[in-house]
Amino acid sequence: MRLITIAFLSMAIASPAFASGGGGHGKKSGKGKSNRIKAEWTVKNDVIPEYKIPDQAQSVHSVDIPVVVAPIAVNGHLVNYAFLNIRVVLHNNVDAWKMRTKAHFMRDAVLRAAHENPFGKSGERSLLDEERTLKEVRSAIKPWVSDAQLDHIEFLSIDMLNG
Repeated sequence: MRLITIAFLSMAIASPAFASGGGGHGKKSGKGKSNRIKAEWTVKNDVIPEYKIPDQAQSVHSVDIPVVVAPIAVNGHLVNYAFLNIRVVLHNNVDAWKMRTKAHFMRDAVLRAAHENPFGKSGERSLLDEERTLKEVRSAIKPWVSDAQLDHIEFLSIDMLNG
């Protein structure tokens, strides 16, 4: 008896979903309810023009460090975060695949360096000190990438909140 009651109640609760109109039925009138939801939004193009589009030939000999979320601090207080896409470009004689297996270690080291010495410009809420950041990134990844293996380090993108 309980099983029949539970089945009856579940059908009674679910039946409004089946009887709520729905789409289809071959009608093209555009009137009535529809069971289709159209989600639309505009994605803002945040590409900063001063950053170049990455060279595809370089990507064969590079390691892309997954996004690093670095704190920006002013007078010891957290005021912002910088989202950094970092590419480590290696010399042609270096096995990039072997280095890519160490990308998560490099990311962790860069993140630790960012928390020890925030990458922001002195006293600025929404500016990154890129020169100092590149030096910090270089010193952070040194245990995995030697000077002989490294060609250069570049930012694919730097995003942060304004204000």
